[in-house]
Amino acid sequence: MQERRKRRGPMIDFLLIGLIITLTSIILVIILSKDDFKFQKISASKDSNSDSLNSSLSTESSAFPGIRIVTDVSNDKRTPFAIHYPQTENKVFNDAVIKYITDSKENYLSEMKKNDTKSAMGELNISFETFPYHKQYYSFVLTKMQYLGGANHEVSTKTFFFNNETGEQIDIKTLLQNDENNLSTIAAHVRKDLQQNPQLKDELNKDELLSATEPKWANFERFALVDDALLFYFDEYEIANGAAGAPIGKLPLSLINPLLASDFQIEMETMEPTEPATPGDPNVKRIALTFDDGPHPIVTEQILDILDKYHAKATFFMLGSRVQYYPDIARDVLARGHEVGNHTWNHPVLTKLPSEQVLKEYSSTAAEIELAINQGATVFRPPYGATNKNINAQIPIPVVLWSIDTMDWKHRNAQQLLPYVKNNLHNNAIVLMHDIHQSTADGLDAVLAYLQEQGYEFVTVSEILPYRQ
Repeated sequence: MQERRKRRGPMIDFLLIGLIITLTSIILVIILSKDDFKFQKISASKDSNSDSLNSSLSTESSAFPGIRIVTDVSNDKRTPFAIHYPQTENKVFNDAVIKYITDSKENYLSEMKKNDTKSAMGELNISFETFPYHKQYYSFVLTKMQYLGGANHEVSTKTFFFNNETGEQIDIKTLLQNDENNLSTIAAHVRKDLQQNPQLKDELNKDELLSATEPKWANFERFALVDDALLFYFDEYEIANGAAGAPIGKLPLSLINPLLASDFQIEMETMEPTEPATPGDPNVKRIALTFDDGPHPIVTEQILDILDKYHAKATFFMLGSRVQYYPDIARDVLARGHEVGNHTWNHPVLTKLPSEQVLKEYSSTAAEIELAINQGATVFRPPYGATNKNINAQIPIPVVLWSIDTMDWKHRNAQQLLPYVKNNLHNNAIVLMHDIHQSTADGLDAVLAYLQEQGYEFVTVSEILPYRQ
């Protein structure tokens, strides 16, 4: 018996040891597998949800009816962000804003993920300003500051112009009546405003400025209507060096009011047009055609060609800010036998300006016109017809209004130009038109043909004034 136990002992021991080893191995494999799975699961979760990890999303009301403020903040150590954006009752508008926010956040996180310096810390901040306009419109200006761990941060702007009553988003084409001539005028004004800004004087990049202010719709998509001005936004480094920050072009609405769609125009203080005067020589029919707000590089030349066709003379009341850009057009107006008038530099409401500013508007334009055509303007017309005795006393040349307003600035319809003239026609009339609207050029031929048929002689304002005393 003892011999049998001795022979079996080692075998049993071996089996028991083997069983223990096997069970231990199985247990270890299971434990390690579970831990490895748990680690992989957590890692995947962090990768797939890194943009929402440690972030909080909240919504609160604002001081503006129907507008709420959404705040999205993450305190992630490497990729923190703080984002604020508007929310309205309109789903289409909200979706457009959220798409911009989502794209910005995803781009930021993606760029930080590709950053080779894993210890580099990034930052994304998006804030916004709200500007109400009239009763139902809002301009939202979203400013994005992004830092990807390199040497510099990036500042860019996104804007939305929104009708809070209808939910309609208004773009720059709608604002400017889808008129490329209006766009050209706006582009020239914005470029000049930036060039004359003393804070940008030494910071602007000439070539980049010229490119960014070319009259292309895409160049002017970032805008806001703010009280009495139209603002245009440019990204940091887009047109100037970093010291200039993110430049803004500012145009007073009093300067560009006729270019805007009627829903966005401001009410202007005007004076009544000149009443028709007693005709001079009853045997001669005279009429003075006038064109304001030019010169325009395309429309003015078209109008000059039409006037040539009928051997008609006219008076062009020019803005100094436009003569500065198009002196060759001003020279062409004079060379073709027409009269050049002064219409101020920036088209302001003179009755709202102090006396020294009124005189500056006149004198700066007078100097620019004389520089362009080598002689001075012979008549002056106040923008919007807004003048008074004090203003007239400061102007050393005749101040002239009109007796027939074609309303071409408002209807922008070539077919309506002639009916307005017909319905108000009288001898020694002064007719108000604008050589910045394509519709005016398109409708002018019919007007001249009719007036010529009626026996009218086309004269300048200076030539007709003696008959209007």
